[in-house]
Order: sequence, then structure tokens, then C-alpha cells
Amino acid sequence: MPAQFKVLTSHLFDRDAKKLCKRHPELREVLKKVSRILAADPYNRAGEFDVKKLTSVKAGEGQWRLRLGVFRLRYDIEGKEVILHSLRPRDQAY
Repeated sequence: MPAQFKVLTSHLFDRDAKKLCKRHPELREVLKKVSRILAADPYNRAGEFDVKKLTSVKAGEGQWRLRLGVFRLRYDIEGKEVILHSLRPRDQAY
């Protein structure tokens, strides 16, 4: 799928990813794949991934959730931009 959205990261996401990648080096490749997925289909219209719109979450706090095994990635969609907000283990994500 061609990229239709631009994927950006927040300072919090960068910090989370840096910490987790030190303990889980395989996560770097997963994040590259996730970036391509979200650039093409952040709404998950194809239904291929475990993406969920979170209820009662304000814009800027990660209204969308992508499940990556034991990790949860939260992001917002603003126009043609996908902003990654956080990447955390499931027990710390909500």
C-alpha cells in the first residue's frame, strides 16, 4: 500500500521507544513495520491489525490503540498526519 499519511512521533513516544528497544532489540523492526502500516491505513479499514478507537480519550492523548503483542502503541490521526504518542507494556498503557 502506498503511504497516504505522514507518521510523526512525540517526545514521549521517542523516550518510551528508546527505553523499550534497549531491553527488546527486536522491537526496532516491529516499529518500522508499524510505521509503514500506519502510513498506509491508520484507521485499519482493511481489518488486518488489532487497532481500536479508544472511547473517552481526548485528542492529543492517543485516541487510537495498536496492539503489538504485550505492547500498546497509542496514536492520534490529525488530517493526513499520524502522531505516535506512547509505546508501553500493556500493564502500563492505560
